Amino acid sequence: MKTVINDYISSELIRDPELLPLADDTSLLDSGILDSLSLLQLVVFLEERFGITVGDADLLPENFASVDTICAYLRAREPEKQAAHG
Repeated sequence: MKTVINDYISSELIRDPELLPLADDTSLLDSGILDSLSLLQLVVFLEERFGITVGDADLLPENFASVDTICAYLRAREPEKQAAHG
């Protein structure tokens, strides 16, 4: 999961090669990687790739602060996803 997310952010959202390689704990907000537009791109990617729906209430900076926090957010959503299909 981390590799998939890191690869996507590294290839699609990072414009400054100096920020590569991207560490899993790098702040995507403080480093300027994520802004409002790139956050929406990332959310669409996560929804399509992992089969989840990110609600407006979940569009919080702390859920998308780094690759690590994105993975934690997705792991927290997994039981909900399984219940929806169960």
